[in-house]
Amino acid sequence: MAAAILAITLLLLDSTLSEVGRFVLFTGFGIALPGFALWRLIGNYGRNLVEDLSAGFAVGTAAQVIVYLASASVGLQAWSWLWAPVVLLVAFADSDARARVWRRVEQPLRPLQAWLLAAATAVVVLVVYRRGPGQFLPAYTDPLRAYPDLAFQQALAASAKYDVPIATLWLGGEPIKYHTFFHQATAATAWATRIDLTDLIHSLTWLPLFLAGCGLVFALATRFTPTAEAGATWAGPLAVLIAGLGGAVEPFAKVGLGGISTAVAAYLSPTQNLGVLIALAICVVVVDLLRADRPRSRWVLLVLLGLVAAGAKSTILPLLGVGFAFAFLQLMMIRRNTRTALIGGLLSFFLFLGALVTIFGGTTWGTKVQPFQTFVQLAPHKLVASDPHAQLLSAATILLSWGLAASGTFFLGRKWRDPAIAFLVGFAAAGLLGTLMTTQAGMSQVYFLRTAFPVIAVLACVGLANLVGRLGDRRSMVLVATAGLLGLVALAVARVQSADLPGLTGPWLWAGAAIGAVALVVALGWKVARRPGNILVAFVAAAVAACMIGATLISLQALVSDKASNLVFAHPGRGGATAAEAGAARWLRRNSKPGELIATNAHCIVKRDNICDSRHFWLAALSERPVLIEGWGYSNQATRIALTTNSNPSLIPYWNSEELAANDVAFVSPTPAVIERLRKAGVRWLYADNRAGKVSPALRNYVRLRHATLDATVYEIR
Repeated sequence: MAAAILAITLLLLDSTLSEVGRFVLFTGFGIALPGFALWRLIGNYGRNLVEDLSAGFAVGTAAQVIVYLASASVGLQAWSWLWAPVVLLVAFADSDARARVWRRVEQPLRPLQAWLLAAATAVVVLVVYRRGPGQFLPAYTDPLRAYPDLAFQQALAASAKYDVPIATLWLGGEPIKYHTFFHQATAATAWATRIDLTDLIHSLTWLPLFLAGCGLVFALATRFTPTAEAGATWAGPLAVLIAGLGGAVEPFAKVGLGGISTAVAAYLSPTQNLGVLIALAICVVVVDLLRADRPRSRWVLLVLLGLVAAGAKSTILPLLGVGFAFAFLQLMMIRRNTRTALIGGLLSFFLFLGALVTIFGGTTWGTKVQPFQTFVQLAPHKLVASDPHAQLLSAATILLSWGLAASGTFFLGRKWRDPAIAFLVGFAAAGLLGTLMTTQAGMSQVYFLRTAFPVIAVLACVGLANLVGRLGDRRSMVLVATAGLLGLVALAVARVQSADLPGLTGPWLWAGAAIGAVALVVALGWKVARRPGNILVAFVAAAVAACMIGATLISLQALVSDKASNLVFAHPGRGGATAAEAGAARWLRRNSKPGELIATNAHCIVKRDNICDSRHFWLAALSERPVLIEGWGYSNQATRIALTTNSNPSLIPYWNSEELAANDVAFVSPTPAVIERLRKAGVRWLYADNRAGKVSPALRNYVRLRHATLDATVYEIR
């Protein structure tokens, strides 16, 4: 309840009461509640409400995507929400279904556990809000405070409202091969609630996806920590905190070591936000199947979630396949039935193959195999770029940072014998290897690790609980909490003291000394308090807790410090629309029909020395109409050219210079012949952006002036 109150409060900060009301009603009764019913009916679940509601939201979202894809193909996308009342009617009307859906939970959360979970979730959500909506909203009002990827996501969602298949509205509406299921889900919400896509993308949709993901991190961790000594009370909430804000011990004051926590992409990459939710729901189902394979109806949930994973985020299915491979090998070694792992692996393979052909068109979106290039792209390489062993030093720094932040995974002990743990380890290992063995111009290979990191956080917390459990003390949570808090303070002091030291060694020595000092103080305090257990175990456990919780330092500092935030989180940049430009684009949406083509002279969010950053998407996003040539970044053609030329896909010139010139001449030197050429190309509207370049006053002599603002003018070709 506390988390729900916080969530609604945050939503109200950037949206109207009416919008929040409609969104909450649809999210609750159109997705979460019917998904909850399906989760319990099909999977026979009922452990606790946090798990059931979170997994139910994932299942409901998956069902909504499937129904939307089917209904959109026959032009009925505006009615795709009707599946929800049908499911709820069955859940209430049928006596057997009613008994299974609305029964009591088996393992309700204990009060302390619930409050710890609420506190951990609240802290993570506040950080995401502060570095997400808190610094990027209101949208489309300040051209110096923008993030072009959000306009890209909105343009795809706008296409999903009308187009089958989904199209690149900003480049003539040609089909795009991309993971677009988030956009179909958002389009379904827009049709059902009549909320503007700007508000959905920028203000609303991120929060329920992220909250449900936090709930599933908790659910996954609690499957491996059943007793008080094993961390039943604190391991799940700690996993939520680590997954949300951890990931890297940061000893350097001026460079970050790669943001891999869920908070980094929760707002600015909504496809990743959805992908993490679906991946975690899959992991919960797979863990239960590997442990019991009962009831077999849970395979239906796995197939449903796997189908949506194929188009939610391209990184999920490869990780899932490797996870099943690890589980298969583990089951073989302990001579147990491998059927579940084998079937799951085959399912993953065929789903991935189908997605590669049907969703991605056989393309890799610019990702290519280039081992260890990631170590060159990440910031530590710049600190030692002049050293002949710079890549090796950067690799050691990155791996040490990530390893310390997830050091609990080295203490899983006998839990390795559990095929479910083997599956999660394979899932995590695949994420790390995918990031290290591939490269992409926009560093998108990091999304392999970002997808796996919540699972890594779960494994780390399970390992820490296993290590602390050797002390044999039910109050071991005190040791973990004390070591974590002291670790945060000590690492903060170490970063300040080593801020002016050159190279890599000095900051690491300070960080190591800080962690060692914390571990020693906590271990001695444990023995002075006459608590049971070996002092060496207490020392190691304190060091691990200090590293894992200390890795959240920069993210926590980002609540109040822009300097700290810039090391981990993205910050606003140039390239957005002014309020006047956005208003003219919205006027076009209200006064044109879906599919009517627009021509514009605005193509670059930043142009300098003949270099054009072509991630200009906001006209298509706000008008919800195809644009002949707006930007050309993030299109399949730009990605193919960048891959063959080894260049940045956002900075390459437009490949058809004659077509671009014919488009632009209409705005600077219009003639009847030029306008007629656009008419024959299907153009109905002209959007003249005064900030993008000079617009000839003679243009109004050949086309009809329909709308004018300070920064933009809209014309209609009659």
